Amino acid sequence: MVKKIDFHIHTISSEKDYDFQYSSQWMQDYVSKAQLDAIAITNHDLFDRENFLRVKSDLPKTKVFPGIELSLEDGHVNIVFSEEDIDNLVSFSEWLQTQNLGEKGKISVEDFCNNMNNWEKGIYVFELGKSNSLMVPEKLTDVCAVGGVSNQLKFQSFYKIEDGLTPVLFSDAHADDNDPEEKRKNIDLLKNKNTYLQVDTCNFKDIKNCICDKSKVAINSRYLRDVISIDKHTVSTGLNLIVGKRGTGKTRFLERIKKQYEFDDIYEIPQFETAKADEFIEKQRKEQGQNSFNNWKKQYNSQFLAIQEYIDMADENYSKEIDEFLESVKKFAKDTNESKSKSKYQLIKESNFEGISTKNVEKYLTELDNLVRSSDLWSLLKEPEKKKKIFIETYNELRIVYINKQRNNIIQQEVNKILDSVKKIVQSKTGITPVSDCEFLKIIKKEQTEKTINEFMKRIIRERELKKENIYGYQIIVKLTPFKNAEQFRRDFCLNEAVQDDLIIPYKKEDYINFLRNLKKKKFFKVSNLVDYFLHLEVKLLDCDGTPASGGQAVGFSLMMRLEDAKTKSIVLIDEPEASLDNAYIREELIKALKVLAKNSMVFVVTHNSTLGTLLEPDYLIVTTKTDEKEYQILTGEFSSHVISNKNYQITENSHERFVEAMEAGIEAYNRKGEIYESLKN
Repeated sequence: MVKKIDFHIHTISSEKDYDFQYSSQWMQDYVSKAQLDAIAITNHDLFDRENFLRVKSDLPKTKVFPGIELSLEDGHVNIVFSEEDIDNLVSFSEWLQTQNLGEKGKISVEDFCNNMNNWEKGIYVFELGKSNSLMVPEKLTDVCAVGGVSNQLKFQSFYKIEDGLTPVLFSDAHADDNDPEEKRKNIDLLKNKNTYLQVDTCNFKDIKNCICDKSKVAINSRYLRDVISIDKHTVSTGLNLIVGKRGTGKTRFLERIKKQYEFDDIYEIPQFETAKADEFIEKQRKEQGQNSFNNWKKQYNSQFLAIQEYIDMADENYSKEIDEFLESVKKFAKDTNESKSKSKYQLIKESNFEGISTKNVEKYLTELDNLVRSSDLWSLLKEPEKKKKIFIETYNELRIVYINKQRNNIIQQEVNKILDSVKKIVQSKTGITPVSDCEFLKIIKKEQTEKTINEFMKRIIRERELKKENIYGYQIIVKLTPFKNAEQFRRDFCLNEAVQDDLIIPYKKEDYINFLRNLKKKKFFKVSNLVDYFLHLEVKLLDCDGTPASGGQAVGFSLMMRLEDAKTKSIVLIDEPEASLDNAYIREELIKALKVLAKNSMVFVVTHNSTLGTLLEPDYLIVTTKTDEKEYQILTGEFSSHVISNKNYQITENSHERFVEAMEAGIEAYNRKGEIYESLKN
C-alpha cells in the first residue's frame, strides 16, 4: 500500500506570518485534488487546539496530525506528533506565547526539551537547502529526523546523498483562497509537493517507522527514481527532448515548468539571434576578464592594501620636520654647553615614546567577529560548536593582545605629556631649548615603504597571461599588459583628462611613487579602483584556429558560454539552440555539451533540427500535439522505451511516428529524403 501525505500546512497566521484566514472550502478542495491520505497542521510557533479540531471536522476521511513549525536555534524545524500528545503541544504552545518571540525570536534546544513533554516522540522535519536550514542539534540526534525540501527536483538531488537525511516534500501551504502569495494557495502547484510513503495505514507509529527509510519514501506512486512530474506529465531529472509541430504548445510547456519552480532555480536560453549573441559575447568578455583579474588581485591582496594605506598618507612631507629637528639639536647642544645646570636635568635629553599601531589587530578582530557570527557558515559544517570554539578562543586571545597594546599606548601618551611638561619647566629654569619631537620611526617606515612599493610594482607591471581556456572549440585568453601610452589609459577609463605628463611619464620611467602621488590628485581617481590603474586588461575570444569569432561562430560561442553559465542552475530550458549552427558543430560540440550539462541539471531542449533531435538520445522524449478540438496534448516517455503516453487522456502509443513527424515532416518526407540521398550517392 502507498499513502500520500503533506506534513506542512499553515492554518492560522502568527507573528511570523502576514495575516490570512483559514478556509474550510480551500482545505477540502486541496485534500481532494491532491488525493491526500494524511496531513499535519504546522503553524509558526503556535498550536491552536480549536483550529485543529475544526480542520479534523472538515476532513472526516483524512488523518490529521498536530504539529508546529518551531523557531529553534538559528533555523526552523517542523515537528509532528500523534494525537495522544495534543495536551503536551497545547501546554508547550502556551509557554511559547510567554516568551514574546515576535518576528525574529527563537528558543534554544534546551528550553524546548525542558518545556515540551514527550519531545522525543515527534517526527522532526529539518528544512534542507534554505537560508534558515538547521542542522540536527546534538541533543536531537536520536529523534526521528527527516529533511524537508521545496520541490521534486530537490527531493531527487538530496535523495542521492548517501548518509544524508531522508528527503520529504511538503507544500508549506496557507489554507486560504485569498492568500496574497500564489505559491501558497495554488492547488494545481501545491498538489505536486507531497510525499508518498510505503505504509498500509496512516497510523502515526507506522508513518514514523517508515518515513526515515529512504527506500519507502518517494514523490510518485510508482516509486520511480530520477523522474519528476510537471502537471502530471512524467519527465526526467536529466536530459529531456521536446518536439512537436509549430503551435502545438512547446513554449506553453516551458511556461508550465517556470510556473512550478522558483525563478532563481531556472536558467533559460531563448531562441538565438545574432544581435543577442554579440551582446552576450561582450558581456562574457567583461565577466571573464574581470573574474580573472579579481582572482589575480587576491594573490597580492595584502600588498595592494599596503599601497592603499600608503596613498592615504602619501601627502605627509617630513622634510620640514627633519629640518626643524636638526636646528633644534644644534640649539640644544649650544644651550647645554653654555649652561651650568646641564648635568642636573637629564630628562630634557629624553625622546618621546612613539605609539604602536593597532590597525591590523583591529582588522583581524573585526574579521574574526564576523566569522563567529556568520550563522550561514556554521550551518554548513558538522560539529559547528566545536569548530566555532577555536575561533572564539583565537578572538579572545587576540583581544587581550589588542588591550595590552592599547594600554601601553595610553601609558606612553601620558609619559610623553609628563616629559613635555618637564622639558618646559627645565627650559624656563635653565634656558636650555629642548630638542623638538621628530618621529623617526614614521620617517624611516615611509622611506622603506616607498622603496618596497616601487620594487613590488616593478615586478607586477609586466605582461602576463591570466587565463587560457578552451571551451567547446573556442579559446578565451585573458592578459594583463603595461599601458602603452596615454591614449590607451584614457580609453580604458573613458577619460577626457590629460594623463601624459603626470601619470604616463613616471609610469614609463618606473617611478611608481610619483605615479601614485599624482594619481591620487586626479578627479577620476577612486581608491576602490586602485589596482585597475596599474595595468591594461585584454580579453580575446578566438575560434579553434586562433582567429576572432564572428557571425555564425559568434552565435555558437555565445551559446556555449550560456551553457557554461547554466551549470549553476538546477533547471535549464533551451529553446531551439540550433539557429545559425551547422550540423557538424551540432553533432561534435552542442550535443556533447548538453549531455554534460544534464549530469547535474534537469535540461529541456526544444528543437526542430533533425540532427540535434535524432542524435541527442535524451533520457525522456516529450511530444506536444494539438487535437482536432484545438486542445493541447503532451505525451512523454523514456526515449529508449519507444513508448509515449498521456495519463490524463489514457493514451499510450509508439513514439516512432510522432517523432519522425516532428523531425522530418512525416514518414513520407523522411522516405523521400532517403531516396534523394541515395540518388546523390549513385
